[in-house]
Amino acid sequence: MAIIEAYNLSKRYPNGYLAVDNISLRVEEGSITTLMGPNGSGKTTTLNMLTGSLRPSSGQIRICGYDLWGDRRQAVLARMCLGYASQDMPFRGKLSALENLLWFGLIRGLSPGKAKNRALEVLDQVELSEYAKYRVDKLSGGQRRRLAIAAALVGNPRILVLDEPTSGLDPAARERLWRLLRELSRDKTILLSTHIAEEAERHSDYVYIFHRGRIAAEGSPRALITRYARKSSIRVKLVSSPVKNLMLKWKYYRQDRELTIIVDDPSSELPKIVETLLQQGLVLESIEVIRPGLEQVFLEVTGELLHGTASVSEVT
Repeated sequence: MAIIEAYNLSKRYPNGYLAVDNISLRVEEGSITTLMGPNGSGKTTTLNMLTGSLRPSSGQIRICGYDLWGDRRQAVLARMCLGYASQDMPFRGKLSALENLLWFGLIRGLSPGKAKNRALEVLDQVELSEYAKYRVDKLSGGQRRRLAIAAALVGNPRILVLDEPTSGLDPAARERLWRLLRELSRDKTILLSTHIAEEAERHSDYVYIFHRGRIAAEGSPRALITRYARKSSIRVKLVSSPVKNLMLKWKYYRQDRELTIIVDDPSSELPKIVETLLQQGLVLESIEVIRPGLEQVFLEVTGELLHGTASVSEVT
């Protein structure tokens, strides 16, 4: 059963910029669904429209069966299903974690007593009870991300919507946050965005790949990899930018000092690639074999690299 449905959704800003271009998507109840793409691909704009904080230019959105932009009753019921943690939550840094959650509870319409009880519950749920009286500006990045999720949970929503929840976290904090999200997914539907392919691949039931405001591909991670990314790639970082016209017999993509070379068999072709690059006078800083995954899927369906800033591919 689809708990979120969006049809022909677009957002054009007054300056003419088309941030989201006629997309449709469904989120199944009980799933972890991921919008994956680089910064500027339309993920945050889409989440803002799906949570009711940004009105679409066109299209329809249904949340828990209610029209999000319909009459007042429908809109209120739809929003009650949602808990949204943005990248920049409006926490008040000089207030404690508990005081901030009380504020979110009051905004949700809870009485002061119920807001406090609920705040204490969600602090425990996200493993922040011992930091309840800490000022928010004294918390670590990982703790603030968990507090953002706690704020989204205050209203006990059916759906958690999270914008780049692990961005900027170190690997240990990222893994801890994902343990929390997997625990929450037992009784919540989770819709999130990320630019980290490995996260989307490991943890998602379904992935929408965003590129320049459109959905370039969609499916389960396994289905996407099977369809689009049967080949491995070799990522080479060079000490300096290469000449414009490299003489390579392999298909490759180029971004600044980095080459991504598509290969059938990394073990046999890696020595040949290294030899070829050295013969052309290039100095290698690092080299890495990338097995088939969602990063390769993004490359195949868009012709651009997911990591770093998007660039036009160069193929020989």
